[in-house]
Amino acid sequence: MLTNQRGQALVEFVLILPIFIFLIFLSIDVGRIIYAKNHLETKMNDAVSFLESGKTYDEVIQQLNKNSQEKVTVEIQYKENKYATVKVIEKVDLFTPGLNLILSDPYEVYVTREVLYE
Repeated sequence: MLTNQRGQALVEFVLILPIFIFLIFLSIDVGRIIYAKNHLETKMNDAVSFLESGKTYDEVIQQLNKNSQEKVTVEIQYKENKYATVKVIEKVDLFTPGLNLILSDPYEVYVTREVLYE
């Protein structure tokens, strides 16, 4: 009995290829999200140092977005106990088809920090 082994391999390849492509795009998106999180940690350090030096909210945003393609948003919430919550937000567009069913598209990456203000 003769069987066509090439046809079987082609069918297996066609069944596995979409899953493989999905995993490649997923790893790219996860890498971009991790990179954005690390990038925001640096921006957070800059934002806190700008706030400690007495700059206004608008000056902080202008300094953070200067010479940067990724625009960030800064939210500051002042509390009664001389602490403020600083949140730096960046939106990451997802490449992976169907990932927006699990995560929002664009995915919002943020970093928060409690700082003492006087």
